[in-house]
Amino acid sequence: MVKKALKLLLSTQAKATCWFLGIYALTMAIVLIVFSYVKIDDTSWIRETIIYAPKIYLLVMGIVYPLVATKLYVSRGLTRKQFFWAYTGAISIVSLFLLIPILASIIYFENISLLSAITHYLHMPLYFLIGWSSVVGFQFLKWHMAIFGVLGAVVMFHAITTVPGLLALSELAVLGSVILLLAAVLLILPRIISQIPLKV
Repeated sequence: MVKKALKLLLSTQAKATCWFLGIYALTMAIVLIVFSYVKIDDTSWIRETIIYAPKIYLLVMGIVYPLVATKLYVSRGLTRKQFFWAYTGAISIVSLFLLIPILASIIYFENISLLSAITHYLHMPLYFLIGWSSVVGFQFLKWHMAIFGVLGAVVMFHAITTVPGLLALSELAVLGSVILLLAAVLLILPRIISQIPLKV
């Protein structure tokens, strides 16, 4: 059942991701053409945009899709945990393709290490799970759960974006912290999701 759901979710997310990549590539091409006529000393924004756009896309997918699809898949016979693992698996596979433009931009502007490449890959499903964490409380229809979910998501977001820079962590330390955070979310979030009251 989980494999069947994984294939279906992978197909759905692959189509959505192709649309995202197409629109994003067109937007970046237009922006680069426009800025080619303007002299700008600092072009680091190009690299940062390419790196963070796929991650923000997955963050948004983590916020939106579980809200609209959890009940649908549960009504088709999946448990909440099965839906979680099938969807997370699909996003992990899609992330491999979204990693390509990220690595290409980093390699173009600077060198990249294996540890950094792995960290960038793990960031993507983690961004997705952070998005899901931020909305899971709303599915319980309890205000304190909603606030707890949003605050937890904000803390996790800053833990992988702000804290490593402030503490000047090494690449190995950053990778280790990302793995620990990802493992914690994968351990805790499905247990919370399994308790969501859904009438199907």
